[in-house]
Amino acid sequence: MNMRSLTLILLTCTLVMGVFYYRSADSLRVVSNSDDIGAGYFPKLLAIALIGLTLVSIIQTIREKTVEKFELGNAKMVVLTVILTFFYIFTWIQFQTFYISTFIFLFTLIYLFQPNRKSKKILFLSLMSTSIVLIGIYIFFEKMLQIQF
Repeated sequence: MNMRSLTLILLTCTLVMGVFYYRSADSLRVVSNSDDIGAGYFPKLLAIALIGLTLVSIIQTIREKTVEKFELGNAKMVVLTVILTFFYIFTWIQFQTFYISTFIFLFTLIYLFQPNRKSKKILFLSLMSTSIVLIGIYIFFEKMLQIQF
């Protein structure tokens, strides 16, 4: 596969995700008066920026003259990450357990990408870093922004 084809495929996926992101941001509930900008305002701006920049990138990719061949370095880890990501999204949606699904997903990815997985120190660091990230997500979204998952 060449780089142009792969880039166009990935940019098309990004464009579709941007549209879904905008639609989900549009469905965020408004807490107060309609005069306020609401919880979906900034995510909508990000979605519009994502869609616009993706369209610009698609046009630039189509205009490119040179075509390079694409080689995937560590295909096993890439495929495993994609499978884990789909499994994460499925479990989050199916069981409505954001924090448990996210903890398992982040811990698994952090642990898998460590060069020396047999060390107990790596296991402990993976658990701690995952816990810190989840606590930060909880405090920021649940407590500060009052957005529940």
